[in-house]
Amino acid sequence: MISKEHTFIRRRIEAVAGVLALGILMLGVRAVDLQWLQADHLTNLAEKQRYRQFTTVAPRGPILDQKGRILAKSIETPSLAAIAGEVPSDRISELAKALGISHKKLQHKLNKRKGFVWLARQVPPTVARKVMALNVPGVRQETEWQRYHPLGPETGHLLGFVGIDGRGLEGIERTWNTQLSGESGLRQVRRDARGHSLPDGHWVREPAAGQAITLTLDASIQSIAYAALAEGVRNQNAKGGSVVVMRPQDGAILAMTSWPGYNPNSFRHYRPSDWRNRAITDVFEPGSTLKPFTVAAALESGRWQPDTQVYCEKGAMRIADYIIHDDHAEEWLDVTGVLVRSSNIGSAKMALDIGARPLHNMMEKAGFGKRSGTGLSGESPGIVLPPERWGPVETANIAFGQGIAVTPLQLATAFSVLANDGVHVTPSLFADQLGQHAPTRVMSSTIARQVTQMLEYATSEDGTGSQAVPAGYHVAGKTGTAQKPNPRGGYSKGKYNAVFAGFAPVNDPQLVIIVLIDEPQKSIYGGQVAAPIFRQIAESALPYLGIPARFDHLGDEQDLNNQTWRTMPIAAEKSILDSESLFGMSMREVRHFSAQRGLRLHVHGSGWVIRQKPTATSGLKHGETLEVWLNE
Repeated sequence: MISKEHTFIRRRIEAVAGVLALGILMLGVRAVDLQWLQADHLTNLAEKQRYRQFTTVAPRGPILDQKGRILAKSIETPSLAAIAGEVPSDRISELAKALGISHKKLQHKLNKRKGFVWLARQVPPTVARKVMALNVPGVRQETEWQRYHPLGPETGHLLGFVGIDGRGLEGIERTWNTQLSGESGLRQVRRDARGHSLPDGHWVREPAAGQAITLTLDASIQSIAYAALAEGVRNQNAKGGSVVVMRPQDGAILAMTSWPGYNPNSFRHYRPSDWRNRAITDVFEPGSTLKPFTVAAALESGRWQPDTQVYCEKGAMRIADYIIHDDHAEEWLDVTGVLVRSSNIGSAKMALDIGARPLHNMMEKAGFGKRSGTGLSGESPGIVLPPERWGPVETANIAFGQGIAVTPLQLATAFSVLANDGVHVTPSLFADQLGQHAPTRVMSSTIARQVTQMLEYATSEDGTGSQAVPAGYHVAGKTGTAQKPNPRGGYSKGKYNAVFAGFAPVNDPQLVIIVLIDEPQKSIYGGQVAAPIFRQIAESALPYLGIPARFDHLGDEQDLNNQTWRTMPIAAEKSILDSESLFGMSMREVRHFSAQRGLRLHVHGSGWVIRQKPTATSGLKHGETLEVWLNE
């Protein structure tokens, strides 16, 4: 007979065995759950603990000038990062000191997350070396791409700049961001069981560099234009200015620059208002630089000829309640004289005679009142009212450049029509876009040549643009002096724009140059303010392009500087075959040149030559001085 005690013991054993069996069963179920049902999920969690992935920006494609010279490129630069949870708290102070930031700021960065965090991006190599020398656990150095613009402020307004994440924020960098950006990379870093990062890592997806873009810009001419503009603005204590240089045959923009400049390599030090490209965003009343197109419209009508006489009312003419004035009181002038003497009254009479619509059509075909087609963001279409809104006063005012607003680029495009035998070509800044748009005829070649001849007379000693002519070249151009409109109506007292627009050489135009100076202080006249800047650009750029000065006889340097031959007829010119220009040469080439000829060399700057004195080296003798200015 089994006692109660034995029964109790047996039941306890059975209970324990049951619990053990149930536990084994649950472990089996859990094992199946972990090994089969949750295997993928747990594997992913383990991988996330072992690996960390982060995106790296790809190098942007370079921006090149027409000769392949770099205008913008991406350079490798160190950045500092950390796995936040690995950085010892007692090392934060010395790490912050090496980074040049406060302890509080660094602590805030590290507290944001426990994983990967940027400490400082795109830092100087000296800072990176200083930080890495501390050997702080969890701190690592990464390589990023920083955008660099070699010409700095010379191309700042045009090229724009790139943010720290590699995205274009202004200018061409923004407009063509998709093509330039490339494809970002994905890098993976491995960590040990305690979460410490291991030195090895690999690319999940390597970054792919962006596409290169080639511009029609010529870096040498851009430097020449910028230097001349900067000097001219400073000499006049002006508010600012813009220059556009175009090749009239195909519309290639060789230079486009503004002042004051800003350096895109340190764009954060400037105000957003300093970033805009004034050559395409800012409009101005062109003043007398519009008169050639009034003359062209009058000639195109058939009612006027270059020798047609017009009475200029002795300097004052009333239209309705408005009085038009000329700076110089004139009586009878022919059409050529109207342009040479820049008569507002003569221009107004021609416009009133032919009517508003023919004048409007001429301006519209020349490119005024619409965007130029370059594709640059922020470009203004200008202001040209429809002819239905032109009364007699408006027609007269527009004839001499008031009541209409244009950009420097539009004015360059219009003068290219005159330089290109009456044919309009769409301006282009991108090499692969040249010739994409069919040219259109604006005026007959006969009229274009007649107006060109008048504009050449306008730069003679008797014209308003005589200071625009470099020695040994013939220029066709027009000065402009325009009072600035007041935003509240009317015109601002004492505020003017001084303009010169023209092209050279007259017999085979290679350059159209527009110079605009905003609010000059020493003089308000385009002939005294903008024309000398035109001359400085032309006398440097033309020899650089291989277009030598031409004279009827040789003379000394003083005669050259005094420009004694600038009004000489083209037929009487004689080429100086041994004249040599150094424009575009490197420092080494210049030194070699001077050494061969035994010249004393004075050099300013570095890079390639943008200016030289004297402008022709053929007359220099052994031991004489050659002075050159270079710019990278």
